[in-house]
Amino acid sequence: MLSVFAGLRPLAAPDSETGNTKEISRSHKLLVASSGLITITGGKWTTYRQMAEETVNAAIQVAGLPDKPCITKELPIHGAIPEQSGRSSSLPSWLSAYGNDAPDLQALMQSEPELAQKLHPGFNYTLAEVVWAVRYEMARTVEDVLARRLRILFLDVHAAIEMAPVVATILARELKRDEGWQRGQVVAFELLAKHYLPQATEKPAVRAL
Repeated sequence: MLSVFAGLRPLAAPDSETGNTKEISRSHKLLVASSGLITITGGKWTTYRQMAEETVNAAIQVAGLPDKPCITKELPIHGAIPEQSGRSSSLPSWLSAYGNDAPDLQALMQSEPELAQKLHPGFNYTLAEVVWAVRYEMARTVEDVLARRLRILFLDVHAAIEMAPVVATILARELKRDEGWQRGQVVAFELLAKHYLPQATEKPAVRAL
């Protein structure tokens, strides 16, 4: 076992009480209070566009705004690769998550070859991806990079701990932080990572992703 963690499922409770959460639908609910407050609850990542469209449509009705058709069905998200573009076929599989940004990430490694070094021998992730996370994905801490961007913490906690000092060094350089900040980042991440160690299964970590 390499890492242990637990998460919370945003389930919209049904009208009738049930003690079995497996029976509760993962679909979302849209509630409009008499005050006009709109609440969206439940749902899942794969239906986020539908959830957003229904919420905006409700806001249009509640606020009496001009009714306009939703355009998100045809609006690509950041990094989307156009169909039949051929760009994805030339990408290394480990860069596929970056979508249309992958060529720019490759260019960064070519312009600064030292950034092509791996963060850990057991994974393909490179120093360049830490730089990318800081410059273009708003990463500001070691936890941001290893948990929320590369997600190594959830795959192999020991590898994540080994990567932490290198990631902290890159962050400090990119963000112009001093050595004290850098050391503090490593200590903070190591304390966090202990909750993901397999021997801590009695109380797995619950973190916002």
